[in-house]
Amino acid sequence: MKVNAIFLLFLLTGCVQQVDLEEIKKDFVENRDSFEQLSSMIKEENYDASCFAVGTDRIGDYRGHNGKWNTNQNYERRISIEQVLREVGISPERYQDYLTRFNKVDSERIEYCPGEPSWIRIMVHRSGLAVAGCLTTININGDLSVPKSDIKPGYSSEIMPLGDGWYLNHDCT
Repeated sequence: MKVNAIFLLFLLTGCVQQVDLEEIKKDFVENRDSFEQLSSMIKEENYDASCFAVGTDRIGDYRGHNGKWNTNQNYERRISIEQVLREVGISPERYQDYLTRFNKVDSERIEYCPGEPSWIRIMVHRSGLAVAGCLTTININGDLSVPKSDIKPGYSSEIMPLGDGWYLNHDCT
């Protein structure tokens, strides 16, 4: 029993990769133009949903799994990335432009919600499991507001302002 508990503890702590928030802030300053270009690009996309994502694992309602893509509405339908891009109206060249910029800012996804206020979130780090882990994003709200940190037992959202409405958000559960 003791071995199982130690193994479980090792498994859970081994899945949470530490992140250097100061390094991410430095990367933002050095690559701010790329973050701003990603922000502009996602706002230009044509979409019908209230929110829209483009990434290596998610495009619109589609999620990538083992080289094929499907939606929550239809798990059985497995399509290629080319079909996904056609269906969401993003050219392969534009998607490649996203991937190039993701590589430059060490990201894999951007999300945009045009509500009031609108917001953009660019994922720059994730670790852990679906039920417990951390997600670090570079965000900007349409009204340029910056939320406050929220740290509670079992959950924390650490906010670090980056200037001009941009901020780093480090969420952990």
